[in-house]
Amino acid sequence: MVVMPGRTTLFGLVQIVLLIPQFIIATDEAPPPDLGQQPIYDDGLNPNSYMRDSRDDLVVKTSLFTVQGAVSPETPKVRQFLGIPYAESPVGKLRFRPPVSRSATNEVVDATRHGPSCHQHSPASATRSLFSEHLPGFVPAESSTQSEDCLTLDIWAPRQSRQSDEESKNIGASAVMIWIHGGALMTGGSSTPYERGTRLVDGHEDIIVVSINYRLNIFGFPRAEALDGHNLNPAFLDIRKGVEWVYQNIHNFGGNPNQMVLFGDSAGSSSVDKYTYAWAHDPLVRGFIMMSGQGEISGDPTDHSNFTYVADRVGCEGDDKDELFTCMQEVAAEKIMDVLNQYDPKANGGRMLNFQPQADNETSFSNYTDLQVRGLYAPLPQIIGNCDNEFTSLFQPFTGSAPDQELIDMLSNGMFICPAAKAARARQERGTPIWRYRYFGEFPNLNPLPWLRTYHSSDIPMVFGTSDTYAPDTPEGSAVSKYLQSVWVAFAKDPEHALTEQFNWPPYVETEETLVRLGWENSAEPDFVRGDTYDKPCNPMAGAQGQDSPDTLLKYIV
Repeated sequence: MVVMPGRTTLFGLVQIVLLIPQFIIATDEAPPPDLGQQPIYDDGLNPNSYMRDSRDDLVVKTSLFTVQGAVSPETPKVRQFLGIPYAESPVGKLRFRPPVSRSATNEVVDATRHGPSCHQHSPASATRSLFSEHLPGFVPAESSTQSEDCLTLDIWAPRQSRQSDEESKNIGASAVMIWIHGGALMTGGSSTPYERGTRLVDGHEDIIVVSINYRLNIFGFPRAEALDGHNLNPAFLDIRKGVEWVYQNIHNFGGNPNQMVLFGDSAGSSSVDKYTYAWAHDPLVRGFIMMSGQGEISGDPTDHSNFTYVADRVGCEGDDKDELFTCMQEVAAEKIMDVLNQYDPKANGGRMLNFQPQADNETSFSNYTDLQVRGLYAPLPQIIGNCDNEFTSLFQPFTGSAPDQELIDMLSNGMFICPAAKAARARQERGTPIWRYRYFGEFPNLNPLPWLRTYHSSDIPMVFGTSDTYAPDTPEGSAVSKYLQSVWVAFAKDPEHALTEQFNWPPYVETEETLVRLGWENSAEPDFVRGDTYDKPCNPMAGAQGQDSPDTLLKYIV
């Protein structure tokens, strides 16, 4: 039996544009400026690079086990605990299923280096990549391994952070920023150089940064009929399990479990958005930051063709859904990934082999507009933002020159700006504390091609303070980065009041000068304009998110 994957849906297209940049074909123009390929810091993967000593704050006892951390090789002020398992390895009967809490053990967990990345989907059709060739800081470190045993998290904490006891776990403890990485839900991980938490912790008092790995592609979003419509998105359950682990254990690292925020970029941002609906009544966090990605679209829960297509290619055949599922649980992960990575949509009539969220109405919903109108989301303080020229780094530069800017604007609006405008407006109307920004910074150490301008995800290294990883910052770039860091950290410490009281950011109102332009003219000074200044193209897109069909637009992306 030969099963072909389904036609590309609008949902599939929207998720495709959240691709991590390693899938985007590089231009044939003259070589861009050399931004350097080797980071000027230790990548956290060399077991001989860590500074251990007998300090008590490097050995931390959690509710399940003891972890041995290390001093950051970048600064003696920061300790890091890398590759901490928050769930059992999702293999065998646990593959495609919700995560299972890690069992307690008397063994000491070595948390001195990153754990493996979850299996990455790298299509054979994407042989060259703008980001992997010119901006490696946006993809997991080359030396990182891939494995199903990837449900781990990383913690960066101040070296002198006070550890609170069980009776006073929230007294004098650090605020916690929990990062959800992007990557189209197909790639990404905590070893991504630009996303390390060392600088945020080093530059600010009383802050802890956590990064959560979660299952990707078919392992996180299997689209299997045997799931019977429930728990269709194990990856989102991974994120929740990671947040629960942090909530239960972060006080042992000096963190305040009652002062946590979730933040993410791209697909990580859309995952944060979905989290606000899935755990509306029990979020465990006090605020959310969504950077270039909303999550208000879900796939058809009855579409199982992609799962059966892969099953057929790895030798799992038959019409019994449960037998097919069991067979797929027993196949080697590498064999499954070979099918995904060798699949070429151009050779299959443009049909995409997508493994993206489906509407189970548990972790991903079929009608987000209805939930918004009824206020069925966590009504906590939120920051929603975008980069000025989102789609330019996602566009295939097949002409060898800069793509048509009018087309880039249309795609950026349809896929990023307008969904953000809709989400911000809905939250504002419900009285949810909301702030909205648009980032404009353009700096030479992050822009290998001038026509990229302020591209998708270019605010990540500015927020993490890692923009000088491969080449030095300009003074202006350093100042903008420090400002963004201070805003994000202040929000983590006091989501309700910090932005207004410390930075004079007015809460977002569409018809007032409340949209914050960050990095405007490469200045660290915020600039305020009317909330809907850039939203005029969104009106005819309301509910449509663009006028062309997904299959027509595919040529601009892959």
